[in-house]
Amino acid sequence: MDLLVLDDGWFGKRNDDCSGLGDWFVNTDKLHGGLGALAEKINALGMKFGLWFEPEMVSEDSEHYRAHPDWAIQIPGRKPNRSRYQLLLDMTRADVREYLYNSISKILKSADISYIKWDMNRSICDWYSACLEIGNIGEIPHRYVLGLYELLERLTHDFPDVLFEGCSGGGGRFDAGMLYYCPLMLNTPKGTRGNR
Repeated sequence: MDLLVLDDGWFGKRNDDCSGLGDWFVNTDKLHGGLGALAEKINALGMKFGLWFEPEMVSEDSEHYRAHPDWAIQIPGRKPNRSRYQLLLDMTRADVREYLYNSISKILKSADISYIKWDMNRSICDWYSACLEIGNIGEIPHRYVLGLYELLERLTHDFPDVLFEGCSGGGGRFDAGMLYYCPLMLNTPKGTRGNR
């Protein structure tokens, strides 16, 4: 075994499928000593340490959503379309991307993390952004993807030794452009970005 990946549940108050997404900080009640201490133990066993994220999603039962409900994609006056008890964050917004960059960067700096599983477990619908004029709403799918690429560009540039893998088992994302940031090759030499 070369790599141990810590899956869902390590962050915020993520005690079930209905809560915690978007609160990208370590739950120290579950992980005494934080991720750094855990990564050290994993490394001492001769393995690399990896971590699961689902950054594009937010739970309504989260600190993040309570502070910024307008950051979720929701059409005003309509009940939001939930899937897997979660909503999508509006990746067209610079403030959303900045929050995610800062949160993920802080985690990556806190421990020796070699791998990130970037999950995307629901389909995208209810296209709307509070930052766009109503006549430009049709641009949101394209702007969403460009925002996602911008975030991944910053992260892969600033953390070149971390392998990012795109996973979309629940959402069925089909976007060949993601391969630039999330290469399929797991055994890339240190300091390289796989297929980039």
